Amino acid sequence: MKILSSLNKFTLLAFFLTCLNAICGIVGILFSFFFSADSPIWYLPMQLLIFGAIFDYLDGRVAKKAPMPSALGAYSDSVADVISFAILPGVMVLNSLSENSTLESQEIFVLVVAGIYSLCGWARLIRFATHPTDIHFDGLPSPAAALFIGSSALLATQQEMHWFFWTNGLPLTLITIVISILMILTINYPTPKRGKTPDMVAICIAGVVVITFVFFPFYGTLSAVLFIAILYTAFGPLYLRKTKK
Repeated sequence: MKILSSLNKFTLLAFFLTCLNAICGIVGILFSFFFSADSPIWYLPMQLLIFGAIFDYLDGRVAKKAPMPSALGAYSDSVADVISFAILPGVMVLNSLSENSTLESQEIFVLVVAGIYSLCGWARLIRFATHPTDIHFDGLPSPAAALFIGSSALLATQQEMHWFFWTNGLPLTLITIVISILMILTINYPTPKRGKTPDMVAICIAGVVVITFVFFPFYGTLSAVLFIAILYTAFGPLYLRKTKK
């Protein structure tokens, strides 16, 4: 009853957006299991991950308009984020490494690598829920990590991109472990909550690149998403340090 008493139109709308985020994650996981790299809709899990990130951003914006915080929104948002940004990318890594000819006999190793990412993503989301920050993120944010790992895993399954990721699964394994560690470290990353003009310009450019893949899914636009994720991951802390004043 206490949860229901705090509901209002903004809270309900935010909860609806959170549910859409969770649905995107669940459907993305199912498609990851049932569709191989040569499927005509190989890009669908990544599209759903992106939609999940969009809904996650929107539900936060809407929830701020509510007159008081809602326990329903806080709990549901955490669960949805775990599904979309911790489990779904982990499953994409699992499938990518499993399809690799040199790793298909090493099921335990593949499971461990994918599990490390999902567990670190879960830990990152727990820390964000219990110790939220306004002026910066402590550790690589899970949506950015999910875009990095999701695009990497998807590109690594495509024959046309093997020149970039090689064919032995080692680059994707190393990338997954490094990104997992960056999520749980306390390295500071910039957040759009700072409201700085350069931040908003960068976010708009990144948003255009990501949305472009949604409407035009092919290797070039997916590589652009990965490039944006690399820039934020590699240079985000340096940019934050230079602009902190």
